[in-house]
Amino acid sequence: MAVLAVGYPGARTRQISLRKDQVAHVKRGLANYQKLKAAIEEIRELNQQLLRLEPPDESSVRSDK
Repeated sequence: MAVLAVGYPGARTRQISLRKDQVAHVKRGLANYQKLKAAIEEIRELNQQLLRLEPPDESSVRSDK
């Protein structure tokens, strides 16, 4: 038997007992979660970089009027 510990911010950690046949599935799910979390972090960093860029000069912006 294996135990999965799940922590939530501001809450107590929950421990969930896993059957032997569940362990591989849970490990795959945790690996997928870590990949998703890393991808979201990369997107967040890119968005911060884009927000720091100076806005384009008004004279260089083409007007369609």
